[in-house]
Amino acid sequence: MRIWHFSQLFFVVTFILCLTVLLKKEGMECNCVDSVQKREDFEEQLLQRSKGSNTCSPQSFSVRQDVLGVLHIPYNYLLGTSGTGKRFLTVGISSVERKKQNYLLETIDSVFSHLNPEELEEVCLVVFLANQDQSLNLNMARKIQEKFASAINAGLLIVISTSFQNYPPLDNLKRNYNDLPDRVKFRSKQNVDYAFLVNFCANLSKFYLMLEDDVSCAHNFLTKIKMSIESQRTSWTTITFSSLGYIGKLYHSVDLPKLARFLLLFYDEMPCDWLLDHFYRSKAQQEMIRIKPSLFQHMGTYSSFQNSHNKLKDKEFMEVVEKFGDSPPASCFTNIEAYLDHVADNVCFVGPNFFWGKDLTPSSHFTMVFQKPINIEKVTIITGSADHPGDVLRSGYVQLGQQKVTDNGHQTCKDFTNIGDFHSGVFSNNNINNPMGGNIDCLKVHVSATQEHWLLIQKVGVWIRK
Repeated sequence: MRIWHFSQLFFVVTFILCLTVLLKKEGMECNCVDSVQKREDFEEQLLQRSKGSNTCSPQSFSVRQDVLGVLHIPYNYLLGTSGTGKRFLTVGISSVERKKQNYLLETIDSVFSHLNPEELEEVCLVVFLANQDQSLNLNMARKIQEKFASAINAGLLIVISTSFQNYPPLDNLKRNYNDLPDRVKFRSKQNVDYAFLVNFCANLSKFYLMLEDDVSCAHNFLTKIKMSIESQRTSWTTITFSSLGYIGKLYHSVDLPKLARFLLLFYDEMPCDWLLDHFYRSKAQQEMIRIKPSLFQHMGTYSSFQNSHNKLKDKEFMEVVEKFGDSPPASCFTNIEAYLDHVADNVCFVGPNFFWGKDLTPSSHFTMVFQKPINIEKVTIITGSADHPGDVLRSGYVQLGQQKVTDNGHQTCKDFTNIGDFHSGVFSNNNINNPMGGNIDCLKVHVSATQEHWLLIQKVGVWIRK
């Protein structure tokens, strides 16, 4: 009897245990099914939400507009306004107050006074006043208004500023290169100044030229810049027309938003002239394209950093010399082999440079092609120099040409008329009659005999009939 009760009890306990295990197993299986279903439902909700959301749709986000476009920096228009039409070149200058001597007004005057009327129509000058104290910016704007009112009214000059609240932190920055904190702050702010300036200028013109606020310019610098652009046979990011700092650096305006971001990203790392080297290399330009002679000269003697003394000069600047003729904008080419950098174009610009070539034959020529037809009254051409008196043109003549054509990649003229010969290395015709001198497109120097001496063309003076 006891044995039966024990067997019965064992059976009951075993049944209960088995039933419990089965129930737990079924519960676990049900929970897994529920979890899978919940995950699938959640993923479906996310999919439906992404389809119905406009947060990241192409209509509201554009890589070019939002990442590569112009930064939305709030600017203060102090003088002038942006025009509707794009010009060929924008010249940008960032300026801060100097305690000992300011050069900004002289720099603005140098830009405008070294462009002819035709060139002025293609240029816009933007001055960014970057003083933290807005009263200094307003005071300088008043001085600019007093001296350059006509340029402002003509849309040639724009003066802007922005609030210092828009700047990133300038204190307690890294002391790279063991620079003192004041130096780090100065160069970091300067990077931001330039970033804000180029960003503003991005849509004003086809090309952009950076100057500093203490430079002087060469005559007709725009014509030289144009010719340098046309002579490039490969893609480029930066061309420099000065060996100093951030002076005379030329960019495509389409690259300015990228340059602005580049300067802002690394504003506290290094000086701006170092950053610009990294910028053009990052765009696969292997080395700086340097145009000589320099078109811009540093004229300041007191630096904007702590007003320290600074006599830095560009030794390759094309110094302004006494004007010889009316210097109409032109380009020059020749089939005579040039010596070193004494190329034909040196003759087309006011300065101490000259053309120096060798191996002259009766087929040799030197041709000047004017940008626009001119009415010539007088021509004087001087060959040789005090240092090289033997390198004169011993036998040759001069022609005036009309009707431009292209020959072997160069512009020249279809019809030429002789106007006289060289004598003792000099050509001079002081009274070219009106019919012969009217609507002239070219001036050509012909070599008429082989000579052992080289040829140095020092000056070509062209006077236009008034």
